[in-house]
Amino acid sequence: MFSYRGTVLLYENGKHFRTKEPSLCTKLACVLMIMCCALHGHSQDIEANGIYYNIISDTQVAVAPAYYNGMNHYKGCIILPEKVYCDGVNYDVAAIAPRAFWRSGVTQVQIPNSVTMIGEAAFADAEDLTDITLPLGLTAVSNYMLAGTAITSVVLPEGIREIGTGAFEDCSYLQTMYLPYTLQTIGDRAFAFCSNLNEIYCDASNPPLTLDDNTFEGCNNIHVMLANESTTHRYQNDGVWGDEEMFSLWIDEGLAVLPSMQQENIGQSWTALALGNNMAYKIYAPDGYLTAITAADHYYLPIGAATTDYLVVPTTLMRDEEDLELVATTEPAAIEEIEPAPENELTILGLDGSIHVKGDTHGMWTFIYDVYGTLWYERPTTSNWISLPGPRVYIVKVGDTVRKVMID
Repeated sequence: MFSYRGTVLLYENGKHFRTKEPSLCTKLACVLMIMCCALHGHSQDIEANGIYYNIISDTQVAVAPAYYNGMNHYKGCIILPEKVYCDGVNYDVAAIAPRAFWRSGVTQVQIPNSVTMIGEAAFADAEDLTDITLPLGLTAVSNYMLAGTAITSVVLPEGIREIGTGAFEDCSYLQTMYLPYTLQTIGDRAFAFCSNLNEIYCDASNPPLTLDDNTFEGCNNIHVMLANESTTHRYQNDGVWGDEEMFSLWIDEGLAVLPSMQQENIGQSWTALALGNNMAYKIYAPDGYLTAITAADHYYLPIGAATTDYLVVPTTLMRDEEDLELVATTEPAAIEEIEPAPENELTILGLDGSIHVKGDTHGMWTFIYDVYGTLWYERPTTSNWISLPGPRVYIVKVGDTVRKVMID
């Protein structure tokens, strides 16, 4: 009677767990809810694998909040499914309701391409949220969608035309934004008080219209990477983007170094790709179709019945670095529960006008490039401070760890 497609990946007590089949009580509850829907219309929720849904049409559902006892109880890493099956109907997960994850404890969210609408404040004030992968069919970033989160890097897929009011307001950890060529308008206070926003990769040939003077309030010294010289001239002549105290304009010349990628099977259902480094990646399925574009630190691939290869291509939106492409392979696994890999204690930070490398760096070398690929520093690594000219964005490679660092 009741099943689901897709998985919600939960973390508990420092371990990874596969989610379990719904209990008999849950199955009976679903039957009762469907009966209520038949009597009173589509007003009741479906619960599947810890996620709640509102039925919004005969074939579609929207992810709904999980409020009880005054709290939103979603938490941890959540991979939303594309479909939910209940009482003979295979519902598409087509939307995320307003405030669905508001003030929740989610840390990572991966949204399927079946979702085409995300409601206002859907993730607002989810203070532990650091990673998100948005669906390819999204056309707008809703008002306050990610405001007050701990997100560090976000790529908006092609097709998004509008960023709503306060969409990223008070995202004080946000460092890197990737904006698509389709972007036309950016709303009031969309990036207000994103105090660590230091680089924007913008593929829009014309400067996106900012709807108010306080769109970037509380920000300063943002490096904007643009496609070519003619585009740069248009931005220079714009009343907002031409503000030299707020923005410095650069021509994008691609990535300087090969990003690192590690992968780890999480139970029997998923392979986790460790990407991140504030870089964006396009992920292609075996049939050659684009399946995701993400700047999240982790992306999760489903494990099928056969070995499958996915192509992972670093991108700046303006350029796909095909000569740096990586291959991720998923293989069937029989692991029920595994310990997570030890966290890398190595940290690379931009502090007080210098680059600070801290941690166990024995036997490692440090290479530092600017965004144009010029090598600025090359020598064996010690835990120390490295002074380089600023303000400038550098790409720092210590052993297998790659980080983008802004020096003021």
